[in-house]
Amino acid sequence: DPGLFGIDATLDPKKREAAEHLALQIIDEVKQAGVTAEELEKAKKITLGQHLGSLTTMRGQASDIGSNWLLTRDLNFSREYLDAIQKVTLEDVKRVAGTYLTENNLTVVSLNPKGSMSGKTESVKAMAAGEIQKFELTNGLRLLVREDHRLPLVGMGAVFRGGLLAENPEDNGVTRLMAKVLLKGTKTRTAEQIATELESVGGSISSDAGNNSFSVSVDVMKPDVKLGLDMLSDVLLNATFPEKAVAREKEIQIAAIQQEEEQLTSVARNIMRQALFSQHPYALRSNGSIQAVQHLTQNDLASFRDRYVVGKNGVIYVFGDVKAAEVKQLVEKTLGNMQSGALALTDAKPPAPLVKTETVESRKDKAQGVLMVGFRGASLSSPDRYALELIDEASSDLGSRFFVRIREQMGLAYYVGASEMQGLVPGLFAFYLGTDPQKLE
Repeated sequence: DPGLFGIDATLDPKKREAAEHLALQIIDEVKQAGVTAEELEKAKKITLGQHLGSLTTMRGQASDIGSNWLLTRDLNFSREYLDAIQKVTLEDVKRVAGTYLTENNLTVVSLNPKGSMSGKTESVKAMAAGEIQKFELTNGLRLLVREDHRLPLVGMGAVFRGGLLAENPEDNGVTRLMAKVLLKGTKTRTAEQIATELESVGGSISSDAGNNSFSVSVDVMKPDVKLGLDMLSDVLLNATFPEKAVAREKEIQIAAIQQEEEQLTSVARNIMRQALFSQHPYALRSNGSIQAVQHLTQNDLASFRDRYVVGKNGVIYVFGDVKAAEVKQLVEKTLGNMQSGALALTDAKPPAPLVKTETVESRKDKAQGVLMVGFRGASLSSPDRYALELIDEASSDLGSRFFVRIREQMGLAYYVGASEMQGLVPGLFAFYLGTDPQKLE
């Protein structure tokens, strides 16, 4: 950044001193010997690729123009900056390192666990979070409480089975739309009152939807637990789905669908899921399709809520500076009258077996290519999920064999990694990279 050059790392406290020593040693090597021509060329390409990648969407282009003007009063600054990057020489790198990366210009900061610094042990009584306690209400609603008195904060929320697994091509997007409009008004509160009541006590409320579930979450401070639970129960049980709010949220969701078409990784992921899952709900888009969202009505959202926001289909969680017995009483009072209903998606079927490897290509007028290799993955209940999570982690960091070989050694990609999707039925595991279209093969 202008005025600052920094290196940061997250690591085991035992390795802090060795890591700091090695980082400073590498800087000294650059000051003494400089870098190689290959390293400099690779750095230039990565910088260029990352910047061009940010310009693939209208939002990225707008951000580029806006930041250029805000910071430099030059609309073309980023273009001039990239031109200047290409003119940097090996001697420039060595000279600048020797000028600025000096000991009298250095600050080292480390944030460490108490007692981990050698020679500076502290006798501190450790406070820890308690065990998770589980309760079940008479309507089948499950409650998870974890007492954690280290900070006067409380996070709470409700999660219900639903999401893509509960959708079809005709109503694709209904879970996300319903979750968003839940917060736009109840029988006793307007959307503004919902937001203002919580914001006035430093709290917040949000909702989300995924492949297998949807949720509403509330964050408050310790004195406002009762208000938080009252607000949570109000939006779950008494949401009115105002028609104006439905229309506005439909516009927002459709805009998000259209924006996905500008993001190459989103386009590639959607194509891959369609090929991997074909007629299965996991082939659907999380934001839905434009046609399906356009046809959703107030009644559709209310019906979806009535079917899935029921006791036996949900879990309430309250974690933070609370007492479990008091929370149980409050939840029974606020959510004990929720309809029992039934646990949803117990008959969710896995996708049909694949019979052959499939290759799908889509051509866009873009300066970047995206390659994805997708496989059927594991379900949440499969013991294989843990190994897959480790493979995901080992394939996605800066030290992974994918990053080191494909990007660092061969210079074939701007970014590379892995991702996975787990669900009530087997999901997917994918490897991905972004690169110059000429290098895709």
